[in-house]
Amino acid sequence: MSNAVTHGWSIDVEDWFHILEYDRAPDPTAWRRQERRVHIGTERMLDALDRGGVKATFFVLGWVAEVAPDLVAEIARRGHDVGSHGHLHQLLPYLGPDDFARDLDRSLQALTQATRREVTSFRAPGFSLGPNETWALPILASRGITLDSSLFLTSRAHGGFPLDRTRPFDVVLGNGRTILEVPVTPLRVGNREFAFSGGGYLRLLPKPLLQAAFQATELRQTPAILYLHPRELDPDQPRMRLPLTRRFKYYVGLDGVADKVAMLLDRFHFAPLAQVAAQTPRDLPLVLDGAA
Repeated sequence: MSNAVTHGWSIDVEDWFHILEYDRAPDPTAWRRQERRVHIGTERMLDALDRGGVKATFFVLGWVAEVAPDLVAEIARRGHDVGSHGHLHQLLPYLGPDDFARDLDRSLQALTQATRREVTSFRAPGFSLGPNETWALPILASRGITLDSSLFLTSRAHGGFPLDRTRPFDVVLGNGRTILEVPVTPLRVGNREFAFSGGGYLRLLPKPLLQAAFQATELRQTPAILYLHPRELDPDQPRMRLPLTRRFKYYVGLDGVADKVAMLLDRFHFAPLAQVAAQTPRDLPLVLDGAA
């Protein structure tokens, strides 16, 4: 195992039908009628982390906490950090400040009830906190959120937040308040940026290239922030009838994820995001003018 850098291990706990920006996906009013499989991948992830002796950050949908509180309680019981992933898995640009605040409050209530713990971290669905959604950060701070991991520091399908940072950094809000940002950062090779540390990127990359990408971040003394979903450890999940490109991005490489998880746990050092931030020198702060 490499001990040079502590990387972040995070899981966005949502079910197979929680797909973004697809008008044929089940509506939230129909979610309770779908086959529920979130426990399958989550329990497999918990067991893999136990075998590796690793604690992680689980960003859980409030809806999942409402319908499967015992599963969320088990995540907390095994010593992992539990954060909010919103309640109904909605992209921030479609919510706006008022609806976002209501969705956040509902998620925090469900998660707190399930874990009996204060929830102080957040990740936006689809990493959808972009340059036009910084209004969300003061709302998060007002609800007691001290750590955010919603910024994907390159362009991507749901926006992204291109920013010249490679490590966790403080976001300075109005009145000098701050919120700690633990972003997902691409690997820069020359003048190109390559995302690699989660989702379809991780599923698509062969293990040798994935390992090389993590090693490259260690040479730069920067942590990689891994992000996975329970469905990625459930290759038998139902398949939705998606457009060809979306189908490829959503389902490519599912059969190889378990081996990649085992390889990463064996060869690199991981921790919850708060611990990564505590062990990593901060990058330059981001000052938001006019943030309340």
